[in-house]
Amino acid sequence: MLRSHQSELMDADDLSEATLRRAYRELWMVNRFLGNPWAVLRLLQAGPSAPRSVLDIGCGQGALLVEIRKKTGARVVGLDMREAPEDAPVPIVTGNAVSDSLPRTDVAVCVLMVHHLAEEDVVGLIRNVSRSSGRLILLDLVRHRVPLALFSIFVAPFLCTINASDGKTSIRKAFTAREMRAMVDRAQSRAERPVARKRHTVAPFWIRQVVDIRWV
Repeated sequence: MLRSHQSELMDADDLSEATLRRAYRELWMVNRFLGNPWAVLRLLQAGPSAPRSVLDIGCGQGALLVEIRKKTGARVVGLDMREAPEDAPVPIVTGNAVSDSLPRTDVAVCVLMVHHLAEEDVVGLIRNVSRSSGRLILLDLVRHRVPLALFSIFVAPFLCTINASDGKTSIRKAFTAREMRAMVDRAQSRAERPVARKRHTVAPFWIRQVVDIRWV
């Protein structure tokens, strides 16, 4: 399956605040159903000590950070290209994770965001995170016919028009596991800090892939 470069409906600038809230709320429910937040939390809680600070890149309206703060007690901050709502439940700054300076944290997480980027921007994001965080947990979709079929049959019929359409588009825009590994390797070869450990896993039925990088 060739990678799509189609824009997603939620990327439009003219969506109302009410529409965005409904879409983000429904997306959070879908992510919980698929187990994505728990996959991130398991990694954050593994090891001798929990992180003291966590940055969420592409945080939306902050739902994942609320859960991370509740489960780990970490200081949390979000980064998103879209300006945060006034009543956001966590601190959120506006910026570009590829080119802007990032808040210094123990760990950065990036969930279901990099499929919006070009390959060189994913490499740039990983390198940029290495300058401000000691670890990056990156979770995203996998471009594969199996998750596309499963989403189309079992999930999309129960979602609003925006999320049903964008879910299919996102899978078509995602990177294959091989492409993801190649981007991580390129980022590592250009990084200013050596990698202490990296791991890339793909879930059953290709429903997600996770990259976990620790820098020295």
